[in-house]
Amino acid sequence: MTKKGLLFATLLLLSTCLLSAQEGGIKVYPSRHGVEAGAQHKTLLAIELERPLKRSDQLQLRFAIPTESQRLIESLEVLSSDSLAVRDLDDYKGRVKYATHPLNSWCEATLTGKAYEGAKVLYLSANLATPDSYSPHHILRCRLKELSLNGQTVEAKQVGDETFRRFFRSYKPLFVPGDGGSRNYRIPVIHKTQSGVLLAFADRRKFNQTDIPEDIDIIQRRSFDNGKTWSEPEILIRGTGYGKGYGDVAVVQAKSGKLVMLFIGGQGLWHGRPDTPMPTYMMTSDDDGATWSPARDITHFIYGSECTDPQRSQFWSAFCASGQGAVTESGRIMFVTAIRPDANYRLDNYLVYSDDEGETWQVSERAYAGGDESKVIVMPDGAVLMSIRNPHKGDRIFRVSYDEGKTWQPTQDYAGLHDPACNGAALLMEQNGLKMLLHSLPYGPNKRWNGALYGYDPYRQQWSDAVVINPGMSAYSDMVDLGDGLIGYFVEEDDEMSMVFITFTLEDLQAMQREH
Repeated sequence: MTKKGLLFATLLLLSTCLLSAQEGGIKVYPSRHGVEAGAQHKTLLAIELERPLKRSDQLQLRFAIPTESQRLIESLEVLSSDSLAVRDLDDYKGRVKYATHPLNSWCEATLTGKAYEGAKVLYLSANLATPDSYSPHHILRCRLKELSLNGQTVEAKQVGDETFRRFFRSYKPLFVPGDGGSRNYRIPVIHKTQSGVLLAFADRRKFNQTDIPEDIDIIQRRSFDNGKTWSEPEILIRGTGYGKGYGDVAVVQAKSGKLVMLFIGGQGLWHGRPDTPMPTYMMTSDDDGATWSPARDITHFIYGSECTDPQRSQFWSAFCASGQGAVTESGRIMFVTAIRPDANYRLDNYLVYSDDEGETWQVSERAYAGGDESKVIVMPDGAVLMSIRNPHKGDRIFRVSYDEGKTWQPTQDYAGLHDPACNGAALLMEQNGLKMLLHSLPYGPNKRWNGALYGYDPYRQQWSDAVVINPGMSAYSDMVDLGDGLIGYFVEEDDEMSMVFITFTLEDLQAMQREH
């Protein structure tokens, strides 16, 4: 078996273990991923049999699909395979083999061993229609009512909640475990350039999900039509072994159009010391990400024994949170760094900023002691708002600066945003002439579960209830304003971490919120 084949075989085995709730018996796995209109082979239910079907077997399924969901479906089919996969089978780009069997009933199917011999997993799937108009209330629902094998009713154990697949304006998995021979992907970052090119970045975690110092590459895809289609993945910088990888992209575009990307590499956060700091690197692009400069080490501007600041020269480690940076009216570009100041396992947050498009870098006073990954955004009044991951779970922490990030002070204006200790994104969107602050985070409450968006009401000084976008396991996310009221949301889904690009509008979010 090739190395790529071995990696993917391991992936399927682990996926099966993650999905299986109990040993033995027939299990039913409803799907809860998003979809887009016109998509093909979308799983409604996956049925894992106790044994492969024999030629003499006859399996009967009775299922229920509500009328409003039937209207969204062009046709039904059963896909038969020997693999239990987490996502739609086509997401694996041919790595999961299956046979297709059309159905002509909305409520039942009789499957003979002659046609399905050897199948271990059956996927009740739908080819989707394209409705005359989009609605966020378009949802695929389905449940298995009865299953019988050779005339005997068999109890099937449902694993997880019932099928719930919401239509989005677009829903595109950009990086899926096994793509390009990589065991995993993590750390989604999305950016739209001034000329309208979309850039999607991720960590290509070749052998496992673990952070640096693992062997990790930085990978990119580009879109020239606002996310409808994407280029093939391109490795921007390649890791060359344990302790020699790269990851955690943070990106911003200067007013001149130059893209500035920061990322880390080397021995990892908890192994840095003042005389052997974990490096922070920078690459730049002047052509919307078509080409990038060689990596340049900028660690000495931030911390470590070569830093000219006496205090920061003694700091142990640091990294900038993945996602998007910010640009002030004066042209200052900025990111938030989490610094480990000493031997204690604590991180403090500082702003890292440049007034010359990355040629030199400076560091603010400490914004918060005891934080973690943080994002920064320039508010409509020019204030700089820092959103800080709470390492202890609980509420998100906010700090504000009125001098372009040099000094910081507490603020209670944005209190009450629950944070299950995860990286998220802040985004300003315009509606009816007003700027609205959105924040993405898993709803939790105590784990990375149910990726959601929140909107901030400045008049009531409170956050909205969570609007869940992707049910189930969800972790890091990033967001971008795509123009014309459209939001691009790039998020980690599933235990195996697929990177999915989803689009919707503020009006869609508000309609979804009214469902509850």
